[in-house]
Parts: sequence; C-alpha cells; structure tokens
Amino acid sequence: MSNTDVAATPPFKTQPFGSTLRCEYSLMEAVGYIILWVIISVLTLGIGAFFAVYYFYKSIINKTYLIGRDGQRIARLECELNLAEMIGHILIWILISIVTLGIGLVFYVFRTLRLCFNRTRLVYI
Repeated sequence: MSNTDVAATPPFKTQPFGSTLRCEYSLMEAVGYIILWVIISVLTLGIGAFFAVYYFYKSIINKTYLIGRDGQRIARLECELNLAEMIGHILIWILISIVTLGIGLVFYVFRTLRLCFNRTRLVYI
C-alpha cells in the first residue's frame, strides 16, 4: 500500500462538524485601534483612513477561533493580506471614488471585507 492510498487524518483532535467561530477581539482593543487610526488619518491627511479598514478587519479575523463542540479551540483564522495588496486595492478604490464622486466608498467597505476573507486561512492548533 503506497502513501497515496492512506486516508489523510485531520490535523485536529475533534471533528469540525457542529463547530462555531468565536471572536476574542475586545472592546479595549477596538478603542485603542480607533484612536490610533484617527491620529494616523489626521497626520496623513485622510490617506490613513483607507488603510484603517483593512487593518480593522484583519485584526478581528486574526482574533477569531474555530471552536469544537467540546469547547476546545480547533483552529484560528489568519488573514495573510499584505501591504502591497492593500496599496494596489486602495489605489483602485481611490480612483473609483473620484470617478463616482464618492459613491464608490459605499461599496469600498464591503469589498475590503471580501478581500480580507479571500486572504484568510485556517491554522490548526
């Protein structure tokens, strides 16, 4: 029997079926985050506000865990979005916002969330 014939065992002890997600992002982290990004946005004349959305979503995703039926952590979510991807996406959305006279910003929030989720993976504990 070769290695390809052996059924792969899951990298976790409990079954993921019936599992839930638990976010451990605290209110104090959110307040600190908002204060930091308001300061950055003022210092960069508003450019920082475009980056704040990505980092906010990314920090929430990175503090989220897959919890098994027994209450134990099975895995954590990890957003692998990097600065280069953010800059490219931001430049496109700045242009869209200018062309649409700001209406594009309504969709920007949803598209950034989608991008963050598309760059997220499960890291088994």
